[in-house]
Amino acid sequence: MKKEMILNHLIDLYLKENIPVSSGVLKKKCKLPFSPSTIRNYFQKLDSEGLLLKVHISSGSVPSREALEQYWYENLRYDGININNSSFEELADEFNLFLAIREKEFVTLKSVINFRNRFVILDFEKYEVILKYSSEVFHFFTQFINYSIDDLKKIVFSLNLNVFYKKLSVSEYKNFNKNFLYKHYQNFSIDKLITDEIFNHFKKGLSFNNDFMAYKIDAIIDEKESEFIMIGSIYDNYINFFESLSA
Repeated sequence: MKKEMILNHLIDLYLKENIPVSSGVLKKKCKLPFSPSTIRNYFQKLDSEGLLLKVHISSGSVPSREALEQYWYENLRYDGININNSSFEELADEFNLFLAIREKEFVTLKSVINFRNRFVILDFEKYEVILKYSSEVFHFFTQFINYSIDDLKKIVFSLNLNVFYKKLSVSEYKNFNKNFLYKHYQNFSIDKLITDEIFNHFKKGLSFNNDFMAYKIDAIIDEKESEFIMIGSIYDNYINFFESLSA
């Protein structure tokens, strides 16, 4: 439809140049087969639907937050992306984003051992996790034999068992540009967002918080199956970011 075409082209141009877009500029730069007056009429319809905002009478229009949320739902399709040898720190600074990476763990809980009523040993396939003994702790974890460590971490996280969560957090975790969170995410617990708890805080896919968004996906990073989270402003150009990431 014409209206959707005009809106998508306007968002593309706005994200590229970060300035309000007029009907004449949109027609010229995007080579649209409509007259400026036709484009202006659609601008008015989009404005009445809350998808465009008029910055100033003569300065053009910008997409609304609602329009951008819809745009990102339709255009971010990077789950399973293969990334090799990327400079995450440089890209996080260049695009003003917070990035988090965690390698996936494919291990299961094989047994729960009571060691002399002093320790509870969680025996996984590749390593052991040692906890202080109590009968409650021992019986709690025996429920989860054959559970993956990732599923077990989700369970203890949901129950606010933070001590157990930290003990189970043995995978490598990296984050880049924490300053972005300190500046913009003041209504969140930063302590949680800069640890691997962030991977339980956000669901897979897109989530929005006012003018900011988080995008959590699976990715192959340097040939390892991983989880990847990106947090930034809804107004930034994430298509360019992902193109740079996979270049």
